[in-house]
Amino acid sequence: MLSSEVTAMVTARYGLGRATNPPVYAARGELGRIWRLDTEGGTWAVKEALVPVLEADAAADVAFQLAVAATGVPLPSPVRTTDGQVTVRGPDAVLRVYEWVDLDPAAPDPSAADLGDLLARLHRVRHPARGPVGEWFAAPLGPARWTALAAKAAKANAEWAGPLDEHLPELIALDALVRPPDPAKVRTCHRDLNADNVRRATGGHLVVLDWENSGPAQPEREFAALLWEVGDAAPAAARAYGGPPPEREHFSTAIAVQGHLLEFYGTRALDPTSPAEDRDRATARLDAMLARPLTEKAIAELRDS
Repeated sequence: MLSSEVTAMVTARYGLGRATNPPVYAARGELGRIWRLDTEGGTWAVKEALVPVLEADAAADVAFQLAVAATGVPLPSPVRTTDGQVTVRGPDAVLRVYEWVDLDPAAPDPSAADLGDLLARLHRVRHPARGPVGEWFAAPLGPARWTALAAKAAKANAEWAGPLDEHLPELIALDALVRPPDPAKVRTCHRDLNADNVRRATGGHLVVLDWENSGPAQPEREFAALLWEVGDAAPAAARAYGGPPPEREHFSTAIAVQGHLLEFYGTRALDPTSPAEDRDRATARLDAMLARPLTEKAIAELRDS
């Protein structure tokens, strides 16, 4: 629960007016919790970060959001503090505010074509990158870290240890396909465009959410990652996107992210000091990812589809 002290700080710093109701817990993602806050000035989404956030990074993702919004892509409007900051620091977390968007929980997920079209619209913005592509999106996990993760899972008798061990040779071999990013092609990208982060508002239109992960990437590599995300519907996404078929090296980002995510979730699932909610969430994600891992065979099938 956001304390009354934190709520008062947020409303004052962002100039939202007096809170008319206590904050209501709305959603949880990998990077933070979202609270609905009703005030005299309107309804707002307050994001409470679960990972460290630098103001400069938050300001950079807001600049990208505003550039995208100017082209007509619907997204929640970010709110700055009265002195122009994006974030404020509470006693236990960094917080930021967006205008609230009412989503339709009964609406169907966006189609693969919807996602392909939206990604093409984002890439046409051509927003310059702030710095190089980070290791999470560019570097393979490497054999030593793969084998260490598998050994820890086996020692703990984790339920996902078997599937990881089964796919371990493929995952290690897949790392060899990763190629360094081309600095000349790097731009700011969303880096997490999927059916979870594209929802339909109550007005019927699609809204792109969760921009905090945006940053430097190669658009063609983000496109390849989307094709893997949508699976059998990849041809529909590719037609809507309109670009050429991806090369094998364009899957470098998807390979790197898969490795780092599996290591992240594995570490969290095995950490007895992590909250039970976090361990359960990590285990569920491990089960889902290891049931359908990205492999060289999967890449070949996507390129031929």
